[in-house]
Amino acid sequence: MSNPYDDLFEENTDDKELSSHEIIPPEPEDPLIEAEDQLTTPPEKEALDEILDSILQFNTQADSFSKLLTKLNAQEHKVESNLSQFFIVQKGTHHQGSLAAEKKYHALLTSKFNQIITPMLELANLHLGTIKRFSQDIDENYYSVDKSDSKVKINKKQALDGIVLQRKVLADAADSLAVLEYAMVVTERRLSSYNNTGEAENLSVAEYEILVQKRTQLTSGVIHQFDYSFFDVNLIDKTAISLGIYMKETSSQYLTKLLHVFEAR
Repeated sequence: MSNPYDDLFEENTDDKELSSHEIIPPEPEDPLIEAEDQLTTPPEKEALDEILDSILQFNTQADSFSKLLTKLNAQEHKVESNLSQFFIVQKGTHHQGSLAAEKKYHALLTSKFNQIITPMLELANLHLGTIKRFSQDIDENYYSVDKSDSKVKINKKQALDGIVLQRKVLADAADSLAVLEYAMVVTERRLSSYNNTGEAENLSVAEYEILVQKRTQLTSGVIHQFDYSFFDVNLIDKTAISLGIYMKETSSQYLTKLLHVFEAR
């Protein structure tokens, strides 16, 4: 009687045809195909060209972002800074007249703040990437293999102009956020007058404190891990001066400060 397990231990007939010592040599590469592959592989872009590409990407996103800033019009909520407003509840031009209206107004300010800071954070990250590459590769001694010195000079100027434009866009957004933040703080001062009044329009201290805490986490950068105040308009000229002379030391200093932007205040 044959062993039913014989088939499991039989050598495959295909394997028998090849000795365990036989090695099939690999097919020789076709030099023409190899040369063609090298020709079709795109060459790496130079640093300055990559910087210009990143600036173009920023500008593409900034186009719709700038329209958003126009639409939200944070400036209509601007409150003139007045120290007395932190000690005396003043009605002012934005006084809403009731507890419900003040809460609704505060929610509107919060919504606009969120709509701005989220895309602004994306743009700030693009700006960071541009500055990193600029700081690493661009200085007064930068040269190109394929471009003339005059062309390199023109491209450097384009890169610098692009960086300054990035700062202007981010500065405008920062200004809008600052306006909204201060408007929220002033609104909260008006809301505090409704604390535990015991009347029809009553706001518990607990609800008020939670509202203030949520706003503080938002405007301080805790939620987004992003300190928008770095992009204050007063820093634009310093940026242009620092990067305009193409010195690694100064651009690196700016980069170091910029890295701290992505932290809570």
